[in-house]
Amino acid sequence: MRIIPCFFFLLLLSAFCVPRTKAQNFSSKIKNELKELDSLSSLNPSNDSLLYETIELAQKLKDYDVAVKHTANLINLFKYENAARAKVLIPKTIPLLKSVEDKEVLSKFYFELADLQYYSGEFEESISNFDSSFYYAENRDTPLKGLAKLGKGIVYVDKGEFGKASLTLQEAIGYFRKDKDTLNWINAKSSMTILYGKNGFYDEETKERNELISLAEAYKKYPSLPLIFYNAAASANKMGEQEKRINYLKKALSSNETSEYQDFFHPILVTGLIGAYAENDSVSKANRLIKELERDPNQISGFNEAFYLDAKKRLAFAEKDYQKALDYGTAYLKLKQESKEYEEIQEADQFLSKVYKMLGDEKQALKHFENYAHLKDSITNIQRARVLSYYQTLYETEKRDSKIAAQQTNIELLQAQKKLQTQWLIFGGLGLVFAFAFSNVLRSRRFAKKAQKQNEEFSQYVISSQEQERNRVAMELHDSVGQQLMLLTRKAKSSGDSFIKDLATDTLANIRAISHNLYPVVLKRLGFTKAAEELVNDLDETTELFFTTEIAFVDDVLNEEQALHVYRILQETLQNIVKHAKASTVAITVLKEKNRVSLTVQDNGIGFDYKEIMTSGKSLGIKSIQERCKIIKAHLEVHSETSKGTRLKVSVSL
Repeated sequence: MRIIPCFFFLLLLSAFCVPRTKAQNFSSKIKNELKELDSLSSLNPSNDSLLYETIELAQKLKDYDVAVKHTANLINLFKYENAARAKVLIPKTIPLLKSVEDKEVLSKFYFELADLQYYSGEFEESISNFDSSFYYAENRDTPLKGLAKLGKGIVYVDKGEFGKASLTLQEAIGYFRKDKDTLNWINAKSSMTILYGKNGFYDEETKERNELISLAEAYKKYPSLPLIFYNAAASANKMGEQEKRINYLKKALSSNETSEYQDFFHPILVTGLIGAYAENDSVSKANRLIKELERDPNQISGFNEAFYLDAKKRLAFAEKDYQKALDYGTAYLKLKQESKEYEEIQEADQFLSKVYKMLGDEKQALKHFENYAHLKDSITNIQRARVLSYYQTLYETEKRDSKIAAQQTNIELLQAQKKLQTQWLIFGGLGLVFAFAFSNVLRSRRFAKKAQKQNEEFSQYVISSQEQERNRVAMELHDSVGQQLMLLTRKAKSSGDSFIKDLATDTLANIRAISHNLYPVVLKRLGFTKAAEELVNDLDETTELFFTTEIAFVDDVLNEEQALHVYRILQETLQNIVKHAKASTVAITVLKEKNRVSLTVQDNGIGFDYKEIMTSGKSLGIKSIQERCKIIKAHLEVHSETSKGTRLKVSVSL
């Protein structure tokens, strides 16, 4: 066996050790470099070159947490203006997710992916990935829990699934409130106002949005203030308040000048203003704005394309270039059908119906109108009913909880009384029993009062919602169905078919009568006094009742809400007299006094036991009158005796 000299062995050992030390140093250097890049990328998430470099090095070192974290940052950077570039990253990143250890990194990635899919119109995939984001965030102290719920709620709003949207947004608000996250709390409340608007609850929406605007303006550099104004303009348009619509859009553009998302919001806001100008006789202003917008192709393509097409179709229609309006309108409808945005699809079909009518194509006009009406009836109204059902369920749950709490209090009270009576026998503590019992009785009364207040608030909310829905349906019947029937009537007259002509004429008259009953147009146009006189005159012509009236002019002192509810009270009272009173004469008096307006209705009918009816809760009409009086803070007096007639008086303080 050959002997190897000692110095040779040492030489071999050193040959192996030196490269190994260099490798360790190199590895340590690379890891430090990744650490520095990770830190820099976190500080500069808008630097795409830096992000790409960090991701590439992290993948080489198999640090998948860092790689996926900054891929999420890249998606966030590209999703608004270059969605295609963001989507390229997805298939390369999905295989890495199983190796990620930090659950918050996974939550962030799924959140950005879901947001990207939302802006791309992939709603189902977006909802699924918002759920994944929440799953990985759920048991962690991270704002992503609320953000995932907020994102999912917004998708439901755009899908038209308003019941789910309401529930999900309420969850998001709960998380933000718990985390004291004011910025995202405002964002979530803003989405709730959009939900109100889409369901036609304009009073609630206006109230919420005014509060939001005050909050957002007080919150320095609130980034989404332009969108709050933009959505306010959309609702003003639905209510026909065009001056407000234009002013809100101008405020949106003004506030956008200091927004960190200025480039993203700008084309959306400008196209909104173009449409508003076009529809309000300011075509020259609209043309000037659209020419400025068209100078940059990025502002009219990609995510912005639908907004651009919407503005172009409105402008073409205003310029009476109906063929161009048809082309732009058809392209817009196709985009909205692909993204399944139901409210926008309804509006697009309604617009195309008008265009085809102007082009003389009655068949296509009717087809698109039917599409619009069918979608509105089969989806929107169902969703609206679900929202009301949700609010009712929420109220009933609170009422039930209050009732259970009150019952539990009574049980505890009895147990406490028994225990303290025993103690009294031993210690003579009668005063302690009284104090404890009195405290619990007060608590029980508070629960009962709270339940009663909730009941009243819900009843008043339902009445307000009914009025809004009546107004909406009446306007739909008058503006849409009524116009179609007028067209049908003219066609029937020209056809010479007397049967079809009479049928169309009678149907139009019935539609107008239904519309009038739902919401009397004369009340809005001519005021309460004329509307009340017309109501009495109609009943005078169609019933055997003898009316005496003294109706003072009160339109100058009653506001719009007071006039509506006093009119409804008069309407409800007269209907009850016609149906139940068996009266022959009715006296109606409306007086304007110094500090109040009073309505008195008296009949000579069979009367009723007022206390018994109110105790039994059988009279929905009287209950409705009571709630309307509470809404406008009016005083109600009802005097009725069997066989002696009824006198109802409502006093409205001015």
